[in-house]
Amino acid sequence: MPRIRQNAERYAQEDFQREIRQRQGYYNLMSIRSLAQAVDIPHSTLNPKLKEPDKLAVADLRKLIQALHPDPAIVLALLGYTQKELTQFQKSS
Repeated sequence: MPRIRQNAERYAQEDFQREIRQRQGYYNLMSIRSLAQAVDIPHSTLNPKLKEPDKLAVADLRKLIQALHPDPAIVLALLGYTQKELTQFQKSS
Protein backbone atom coordinates (compact mmCIF):
# COMPACT_ATOMS: atom_id res chain seq x y z
CA MET A 1 0.00 0.00 0.00
CA PRO A 2 1.49 3.36 -0.96
CA ARG A 3 2.00 5.93 1.72
CA ILE A 4 0.08 9.16 1.48
CA ARG A 5 1.30 12.57 2.49
CA GLN A 6 -1.54 13.13 4.93
CA ASN A 7 -0.15 10.43 7.20
CA ALA A 8 3.52 11.29 6.74
CA GLU A 9 4.00 12.32 10.37
CA ARG A 10 2.49 9.10 11.69
CA TYR A 11 4.58 7.02 9.27
CA ALA A 12 7.74 8.87 10.32
CA GLN A 13 7.03 8.12 13.98
CA GLU A 14 6.34 4.44 13.25
CA ASP A 15 9.51 4.15 11.17
CA PHE A 16 11.53 5.77 13.95
CA GLN A 17 10.10 3.41 16.57
CA ARG A 18 10.82 0.41 14.33
CA GLU A 19 14.39 1.59 13.71
CA ILE A 20 15.03 2.09 17.44
CA ARG A 21 13.73 -1.43 18.20
CA GLN A 22 15.95 -2.90 15.49
CA ARG A 23 18.99 -1.04 16.78
CA GLN A 24 18.23 -2.15 20.33
CA GLY A 25 18.49 -5.72 19.13
CA TYR A 26 21.67 -5.00 17.18
CA TYR A 27 23.38 -3.52 20.25
CA ASN A 28 21.81 -6.08 22.60
CA LEU A 29 19.86 -3.48 24.58
CA MET A 30 16.57 -5.31 24.54
CA SER A 31 14.98 -3.85 27.65
CA ILE A 32 13.99 -0.25 28.16
CA ARG A 33 16.11 -0.20 31.32
CA SER A 34 19.26 -1.25 29.47
CA LEU A 35 18.59 1.26 26.68
CA ALA A 36 17.91 4.01 29.22
CA GLN A 37 21.14 3.21 31.00
CA ALA A 38 23.09 3.27 27.71
CA VAL A 39 21.71 6.67 26.71
CA ASP A 40 21.68 8.12 30.23
CA ILE A 41 17.97 8.93 30.31
CA PRO A 42 15.71 7.73 33.15
CA HIS A 43 13.71 4.73 31.95
CA SER A 44 10.52 6.18 33.39
CA THR A 45 10.76 9.09 30.95
CA LEU A 46 12.32 7.24 28.02
CA ASN A 47 9.51 4.72 27.54
CA PRO A 48 6.71 7.31 27.08
CA LYS A 49 8.93 9.38 24.81
CA LEU A 50 9.65 6.40 22.58
CA LYS A 51 5.92 5.77 22.28
CA GLU A 52 5.47 9.37 21.10
CA PRO A 53 8.79 10.32 19.46
CA ASP A 54 7.57 13.79 18.53
CA LYS A 55 7.85 14.63 22.24
CA LEU A 56 11.56 13.77 22.37
CA ALA A 57 13.75 16.66 23.41
CA VAL A 58 16.67 17.45 21.13
CA ALA A 59 19.15 16.46 23.84
CA ASP A 60 17.45 13.08 24.30
CA LEU A 61 17.27 12.52 20.54
CA ARG A 62 20.97 13.31 20.30
CA LYS A 63 21.75 10.73 23.00
CA LEU A 64 19.71 8.08 21.20
CA ILE A 65 21.45 8.83 17.91
CA GLN A 66 24.91 8.68 19.50
CA ALA A 67 24.16 5.38 21.21
CA LEU A 68 22.22 3.54 18.49
CA HIS A 69 23.36 5.13 15.20
CA PRO A 70 19.98 4.91 13.42
CA ASP A 71 19.52 5.58 9.72
CA PRO A 72 19.86 9.36 9.19
CA ALA A 73 16.96 9.41 6.72
CA ILE A 74 14.59 8.07 9.37
CA VAL A 75 15.68 10.66 11.90
CA LEU A 76 15.34 13.48 9.36
CA ALA A 77 11.86 12.24 8.41
CA LEU A 78 10.91 12.36 12.08
CA LEU A 79 12.06 15.97 12.17
CA GLY A 80 9.73 16.83 9.29
CA TYR A 81 11.83 16.53 6.16
CA THR A 82 9.94 15.37 3.07
CA GLN A 83 10.98 12.45 0.88
CA LYS A 84 12.05 14.91 -1.82
CA GLU A 85 14.35 16.74 0.62
CA LEU A 86 15.76 13.43 1.87
CA THR A 87 16.56 12.34 -1.69
CA GLN A 88 18.33 15.64 -2.33
CA PHE A 89 20.25 15.24 0.93
CA GLN A 90 21.37 11.73 -0.01
CA LYS A 91 22.49 12.86 -3.48
CA SER A 92 24.56 15.72 -2.05
CA SER A 93 26.40 13.57 0.52
